[in-house]
Amino acid sequence: MTAMPIAPGPALPVCTLLIVLPLLGLWILPLTRDRRQTLWAALLIAGLELALAGYVLYALDPGSAQAQFVERVALLPFLNWHTGIDGLNALFIAATALSGLWLVLYGHVAGAKPPGQYMAAIFGYEAVLMGLFTALDALQFWLLAGVEMLPAAYLSLRWGRGRERRRATGLYVHFIASGLFLLGVGLAILGWNHADATGDWSFELADLAATPPAGSLQNLAFAFVFFGLGVRMAQFPFHAWLPELSQHGTLATAGVFLVGTKLGIYALLRFLPLLPEAVHAFKPLAAGLGLCGIFYGALLALMQLNLRRLLAFAAVSHTGMLVIGVFCLNREGLAGALLLAVNFGVAASALLFASGLVLHRAGSALLPRLGELFDPMPLLGLTFLLAALSTMAMPGTPGFDAAHLLLEGAIETHDWGVATALAIGNVLAAAFLLRAFQQAFLAPRRETVIRPLKTQLGPAEALLTGSLCAVLVGVGFYSEPWLALVETSVGALAARFDPTPTP
Repeated sequence: MTAMPIAPGPALPVCTLLIVLPLLGLWILPLTRDRRQTLWAALLIAGLELALAGYVLYALDPGSAQAQFVERVALLPFLNWHTGIDGLNALFIAATALSGLWLVLYGHVAGAKPPGQYMAAIFGYEAVLMGLFTALDALQFWLLAGVEMLPAAYLSLRWGRGRERRRATGLYVHFIASGLFLLGVGLAILGWNHADATGDWSFELADLAATPPAGSLQNLAFAFVFFGLGVRMAQFPFHAWLPELSQHGTLATAGVFLVGTKLGIYALLRFLPLLPEAVHAFKPLAAGLGLCGIFYGALLALMQLNLRRLLAFAAVSHTGMLVIGVFCLNREGLAGALLLAVNFGVAASALLFASGLVLHRAGSALLPRLGELFDPMPLLGLTFLLAALSTMAMPGTPGFDAAHLLLEGAIETHDWGVATALAIGNVLAAAFLLRAFQQAFLAPRRETVIRPLKTQLGPAEALLTGSLCAVLVGVGFYSEPWLALVETSVGALAARFDPTPTP
């Protein structure tokens, strides 16, 4: 089987535009004169980016597993700028564009100063993510992953609220750089193996998939790639940077891109097909780490009094579920993991935005200092509740169909014990998220509020929370198009892991 066949690219350079539009914001917005002018310029750029992502969903052929909208430029003998879109990355691209628009609204509401530099940092981060999600060259992906650290660290240092944000940002850079080193070694092994087999160095995913390493060399490459990506995913036990950055850095800015886009899970879907035999060999280890992460993250989330740390450990728990789904290696598990990753990303973004607005209005993220917030801020409470229900895969939310697919895949590939553990993990997610909602929005306040609460949401806040609710409800009741969009690409991916030879 030839991995990732490529269709001819269209006249419209979609992938380039997805990257250039945010870069335009990075260049223009620091030059704007006042807050209102900055907001309208940022909304225009974010709206155009979202419209372009919507065009991708409309124009993408869901019946083809080929990469579409392909662009390729040779930069060096061993490095190509090679981009394309298929069913594996189309939804991640749309979710990233949507997150960019929400971040613009949130930055305006939170009063980030200076607004032009804040918006520019958001668009710079979005441009890097669009490059990562469209990359079809492993070395290109690795280089952009290194660049990703810059806007994340800048946002946390400049607009973080915690006193220890420098230490938390340093911890983040240390962990991510270590993960990048491991990933780089794994990709270097793959490139060297391809050169040894063909005489030419290449890091294009299709070339690497055609010449997988053999035996122990493939196992070694898998270990470096898997554990390198595990750091970026905040997978247990490589997650220590996330709770610290969430508590002391930016709650709903860099965190939305770091947690909400699920870049690490997407990278697993791209890179694991390059190592099909090692994936089967290490499947029990990956599933075991996933199960540990589910219960470790959930139990730690239940123990938290700080809403910021609670959401960080929730992300660790959710990552464990997604890793198990990916390592089901069948159509149902892979489709469930992909769709659930997008759902978790959108729902996590909604939880982060709602929590960030609570922090902005109440002045604290400590649950004992919150309470009785639903009456003065019902739309904010509804947003948090809908996001929590979506994370718990309740019927009528985007996670419902995805969670069922993941359970079916787990039953087929692993056993009933793993599937039961997934279900219990979902129950624990309900416990810590509903507990947080009850303590923050319904329970009597146990301590004096730090600042007087505003009783009405402003227009930007209403637009932000209203659009979050609309997406969560709309996608939940209309999930068939998204299933159809990924079905063919996921089927081709599952065939890559099928040990039965194709006749």
